[in-house]
Amino acid sequence: MYDFCFSPIYSVFLAVAGLYAFISQGSKASLYGGVGSAVVLGALSYASLQHYIKTKAVCKPTVGLSLVVAAGLTYMMFRRYEKTHALAPAVIASVRLPQVPPIYCQDEDNRVVGAEPRDVTVRNRLLGRGAYVLVSNREGELLVSKRSSSKDVYPGHWDVVIAGVVRAGEEYEDTAARELAEEIGVSEDEARRGLRRLFVFPYQDRYCHVWGCAFEFTHSGGELRLQEDEVDWAGFKSMEQVARMLAEEQFTPVGRHILDLRRRMDQS
Repeated sequence: MYDFCFSPIYSVFLAVAGLYAFISQGSKASLYGGVGSAVVLGALSYASLQHYIKTKAVCKPTVGLSLVVAAGLTYMMFRRYEKTHALAPAVIASVRLPQVPPIYCQDEDNRVVGAEPRDVTVRNRLLGRGAYVLVSNREGELLVSKRSSSKDVYPGHWDVVIAGVVRAGEEYEDTAARELAEEIGVSEDEARRGLRRLFVFPYQDRYCHVWGCAFEFTHSGGELRLQEDEVDWAGFKSMEQVARMLAEEQFTPVGRHILDLRRRMDQS
């Protein structure tokens, strides 16, 4: 009787968790994952209950399917723990929880006026700070990446920068070094030594409202150790290849803007 006794409760928690993540963070991935999983488990529970009412016997196929779904969510919880060392119940494993460290809030002159959790800044579209790194190799090729379709911001877009929000207590350089370490496996010490600050700029679109700081970094070689849940693909491309991709593919607007500012900087 597992499937029509426990599964409905599990389904409700999934749906509520997905809705909460969508309302608080605008996470469509969590909404689709939570509500979609709840619908599947709910349908299996209903089918199993109807079978039991008619036959007084448990429907083994629906029990098996509901267990597979539950096992899948438990596996997601395990993977999350491997990557973040943070435990979360399997029922909310698909939900992107708010970041624990608060992030800086700025005024229109880029002065710090406070710090709020990420869900608050996203929900209220507060102006913050972001660090953006153009990564090249020794041959002058630029690192290009394909963002995961599960990302809350610019899902499935191509990008030319490694980026992150500036947390309370960090400077732009701290954030840039941390993101290089997290996203491509460069040590923070190496990142700090190799970062070159380019310019600070304001930027705003439907997703992004920041005072950004752009950097350059030359990758010394070796394998890129990518975050599997953040990036679908990454590799170095010549500037001619990047130009063709920019004309044909969907890139993040802020990445395009940074490349344009970099070109103007070279021309001035």
